[in-house]
Amino acid sequence: MRRLLLCGLLAFVASALAAQISPRSGTSTLAPRSSTSPSRGEAPASGRTTETGTPPPPPYYAPPSPPYRPERTGMEPSMRIAPSPRQNHDLEPRSGENPAPYRPRRASEQPTGVIQWLTLEEALERSKTEKRKIFIDFYTDWCGWCKRMDANTFSDSSVAHYLNEKYYPVKFNAETSEEIVFQNKTYGLRREGARGYHELAIELLNGRLGFPTLVFLDENLNVIQPIPGYREPEQLFKILNYFGTDSHKTTPWETYEQKFNRQR
Repeated sequence: MRRLLLCGLLAFVASALAAQISPRSGTSTLAPRSSTSPSRGEAPASGRTTETGTPPPPPYYAPPSPPYRPERTGMEPSMRIAPSPRQNHDLEPRSGENPAPYRPRRASEQPTGVIQWLTLEEALERSKTEKRKIFIDFYTDWCGWCKRMDANTFSDSSVAHYLNEKYYPVKFNAETSEEIVFQNKTYGLRREGARGYHELAIELLNGRLGFPTLVFLDENLNVIQPIPGYREPEQLFKILNYFGTDSHKTTPWETYEQKFNRQR
């Protein structure tokens, strides 16, 4: 009897061990597919598609900007006048931003008068008989700072007198459609989107269109320097003297400005 019980116990243990070793019903014995080797038709692990025949989207088209032309001047960097600190000089002045205009110290002794504005053609014609530097004020009809410069700076008697005596002052609308001959080359209006700008403005401003911008030409019609931004009367008067006395050829602007301020 003991032998029969022992044999039965051994048989039960053997059947239990065999049930643990054999796989359960419905369980796959295949190894999972590696993510580094995708099957045909599947997307790679990087997520990029392998489809062909679909053209790529066209590249973004950026409209061409006006060409940059190097400034024709032999001035050293230290002799050049820095741009106006106002970055948005082609916008309307902010509300309440209306500093008191410059007034000469001895107003009773200052000459009176207004600027005798010329067209560029008139200035070029006069320069054939009497050589002078040409001062060009580039403006547009929508430029708020241009209007403010007309009312505040160009109305100053000292500025007006010096411009009339030493320069041929020119007003130039940068959006005019009139053809102009300058240095044996004809310039006209160039369309830039909804607006258009005159090619001579693009040429003399070196492609940097901002208004107002003041351009100084020497007696041989070469560009001395374009100066962008609004200027107060006292600032412009110093600049007019700087170029009008040919000090830009020998004296850095910072040195000249300090000397000019001491003399005033």
